[in-house]
Amino acid sequence: MKRLLLAIALVAGLVTGCSARTELIVLGPWSGAEEQSFRAMFAGFEAQHDVTIDYIGTPAVNQVLQADVQKGQPPDVAVLSSPGELARYTADGLHKLSGVSETEYSQQWRTLLRLGTPDLYAVPVKADLKSIVWFNKNNPPDASAKSWPGLLDYTAKVKPAWCLGMEAFSTSGWPGTDWIEDILLHQSGPGVYEAWANGALPWTADAVRAAWTTWGQLLATQGTPGMRSAALLTYFGDAGKQMFATPPGCHLEHQGSFATGSYPKGADYDFLPFPTIGHVPDAWEVSVNVAGLFTDNPLAREFMTYLAGAQAQAVWPARQDSSAFSVNQKVLAASVYKGSVSPRIAAVLASAPRLCLDASDVMPAAMADAFSRAVLEFLGDPGRLGDILSGLDQVRTGLADEARLSAPCG
Repeated sequence: MKRLLLAIALVAGLVTGCSARTELIVLGPWSGAEEQSFRAMFAGFEAQHDVTIDYIGTPAVNQVLQADVQKGQPPDVAVLSSPGELARYTADGLHKLSGVSETEYSQQWRTLLRLGTPDLYAVPVKADLKSIVWFNKNNPPDASAKSWPGLLDYTAKVKPAWCLGMEAFSTSGWPGTDWIEDILLHQSGPGVYEAWANGALPWTADAVRAAWTTWGQLLATQGTPGMRSAALLTYFGDAGKQMFATPPGCHLEHQGSFATGSYPKGADYDFLPFPTIGHVPDAWEVSVNVAGLFTDNPLAREFMTYLAGAQAQAVWPARQDSSAFSVNQKVLAASVYKGSVSPRIAAVLASAPRLCLDASDVMPAAMADAFSRAVLEFLGDPGRLGDILSGLDQVRTGLADEARLSAPCG
């Protein structure tokens, strides 16, 4: 009897060994609900290829990837928070892509995904639109707020106009960097913005200083007691919720398209495009999570092609209560976005004529961190702007040899 059981066990082991599924290792930044959405995105590939994808999610994705690349043990695919982070690997482990259908993406995205090179290196997983101002649809701003002078007038008239939250744990201050970036883009144009983002324009340049002082002007116009200190202590994900309180604690929020995921369930919201401040072409600031190929595994190459296609790209945006967006134009045409707000955001992301990546996502990590800290210093004491900008420029010159993305606008 024991011999019979042993024989059965051996046969079972052989069968299991013969049908063992191939495994791909994918590194990314998501955990919790976002991890589940990403897993749903690649579940179709696992089923089609009888493959198990070993997804490793960590908030320290950059540090983990750098260590793995240095050890010569990279994941097959890594998803990073920006093309700027991925661009640093074009000379060290990142593989060019082939077989990905670029026809599903606008020319702007084809440019951005080349990471400043002639070749395709990245696949967008999901994106966010940054150049927007949110409001409670049941308490909308005046129509004049669509212009910068009108927005200033509204800020002076309605107290408090702006929902402000700078607290973000180890990255506190980044919501303020979005303000500076959007103002610079819409005040001085994509050319100046691009030069500044890639480190060619000093922080002490007139255009950069003007962006900071313009934000300072708006903050001074709001002028509510304790506004600056409250912003420093308010978690960014909580700030906009006050738009839906009774009475409202604030009326407008400058935040990316992901902000709606933090708003109260059932909240009725809408947005205005960030207004142009100078006579410059219309442009939108965006952020995007991108996947890169770090091994020459043929199955990993197939996975990258799958990840870029409309089948996978439609999954995350279609999930319940999702605030994720694809830049794949076939997904836009498939009407997976519901309501009156999401389709408009998706249309801008997929088809806008001029897009610029979030500048702090493009900058070297040390520069982006200094930028965030500088926002906190500026809120604490706007009178120190000269010293703050000089300090930022010292960081910039010290990073002159750092690899960076040279084309943040598409």
